[in-house]
Amino acid sequence: MKSKLHLALQILLWGICAFNVFIGIGLNISPDFPQLVAGYYGAEVSWTPAFLYIIKPLGAFMIAIGILAGVAARHPLEHSAIIYGVAVLFLLRGLQRLVFQDEIAVAVNIDSIRNIGNAVFFLVLAVFLVGLHRIAAKSGF
Repeated sequence: MKSKLHLALQILLWGICAFNVFIGIGLNISPDFPQLVAGYYGAEVSWTPAFLYIIKPLGAFMIAIGILAGVAARHPLEHSAIIYGVAVLFLLRGLQRLVFQDEIAVAVNIDSIRNIGNAVFFLVLAVFLVGLHRIAAKSGF
């Protein structure tokens, strides 16, 4: 029988899977979808054809991360490397938001408080992934 922590880790990984695959596909198939996502993040973007193209590879990476998270969700303790890799990605994304805060404010006009909130979200997500994985691994489930 799986522990509650193991189940929580699986739910978190399935959530990461669903979110990344959904956003990744949306960035690649709908010209309006990126604008919705930018609005969610509070970004103001110049929607040039070049920029719209550049976000398509980002979508492809998101799809790949989502698929990897889904693979790990099925058997988290067998896929530690994937979990730690995704956690490192979230750690880097959080740190980027803090280190490049001034550039983000100038480039896409994201409010400082909102940007810090987004950074904290990514950092907490990384900690939860690693923490849940380690605790679940110690419990043997």
